[in-house]
Amino acid sequence: MMPNGWKTLSLGEITKEKISYGIVQAGPHVENGVPYIKSSNVGGEIKIEDLQRTSSEIHHKYRRSAVHPNDIVFSLRGNIGRTSIVPPELLEANLTQGTARISVNTKNETNFVYYSLASTPILNRINSLSKGSTFKEISLEELRKVKLPIPPLPEQQKIAKILSTWDKAISTTERLIVNSTQQKKALMQQLLTGKKRLLEESGKRFEGEWARQPINFVADVITGNTPSTKNQEYYGGDRLFVSPSDLGISKYILETTKRLTDLGFNQTRKVPKGSSLFTCIGSTIGKLGIAGEELATNQQINSVCAKGNNCGEFIYYQLLFHAEQIKGSAATQAVPIINKTNFESQLIFSPPSHKEQQKIATVLTNTDKEVELLEQQLADLQQEKKALMQVLLTGKKRVVVDGEVT
Repeated sequence: MMPNGWKTLSLGEITKEKISYGIVQAGPHVENGVPYIKSSNVGGEIKIEDLQRTSSEIHHKYRRSAVHPNDIVFSLRGNIGRTSIVPPELLEANLTQGTARISVNTKNETNFVYYSLASTPILNRINSLSKGSTFKEISLEELRKVKLPIPPLPEQQKIAKILSTWDKAISTTERLIVNSTQQKKALMQQLLTGKKRLLEESGKRFEGEWARQPINFVADVITGNTPSTKNQEYYGGDRLFVSPSDLGISKYILETTKRLTDLGFNQTRKVPKGSSLFTCIGSTIGKLGIAGEELATNQQINSVCAKGNNCGEFIYYQLLFHAEQIKGSAATQAVPIINKTNFESQLIFSPPSHKEQQKIATVLTNTDKEVELLEQQLADLQQEKKALMQVLLTGKKRVVVDGEVT
């Protein structure tokens, strides 16, 4: 049941121009031509510098699909349902056949329609209307029929303003994550090569020459193995059994898709807590993690266990820093692979002092925690926005317009 004052209208009823798709064949890129928007450009902010350009002649031929600032661009195929709003600085542009223009009329608020199209119920409806075997797409005819719950214009504007506040907070947090990640990379470049030296407890900088040493000089390498999958008594217990898909999710491995029983665990090469795990086969080469407890891995992973006076977390960051170099050493065959001998011989940097290793690892771990905190804040903001959309775009929660609750 619609809230008081709301209507159900189709997209075709709230647009000032007929919803249409763009250029069938844009031709070769024209350096000073007219920008056009493809499906891959849609979703969030349109980056004008990434747009390809077509000739003025082709643009004129397809002038029916020209887009202007504040138009909504809708992806008809591939990433179906993704939307973007044409920015004010993109004064003249067009579309491809895989995208559609939605020009909202003056009786409605573009940003409200934009948020409505991104809501879960509407996206589900759009996906249900999509057809195709090789790739799915929604036709213009079906898109024009998609119905939205529409409140009066002042309420649309207030709802859009509230949701845009969340979008601004999300964008700010995303930028902070990018900046923090870039700062971490710069810090790794300096700290993990000895270009920047930290202070000892005495206040003096660490001294002594750094060395480039093979991995097996500072750690023991354990290549994992898989207990027989025919024996069900080996599987389904509490022991972590790591495969490449478990890596790259979080720094410390405390959960795995598969687990072993004690019986199965005793069939493996056990990996001590704190060891670095490095994938050495296929497209997943270079994925990393740290064993959060004693565990086992399959044969696609080499575990690097610090030996002597070396710091496990420092070795993890060295492996992370050298991941691309190590990946490049993979044998070129049907499936890229780095064997144990090759892996052990890879060179990493090492300072003369265990304390300096620990200090560097602590600094980089703190940087990781800052990024993780920002990522959690981002996830919280996205969840809050999603919850708001569910109640505001359906009228379950009404907003205050001109001092009155609608």
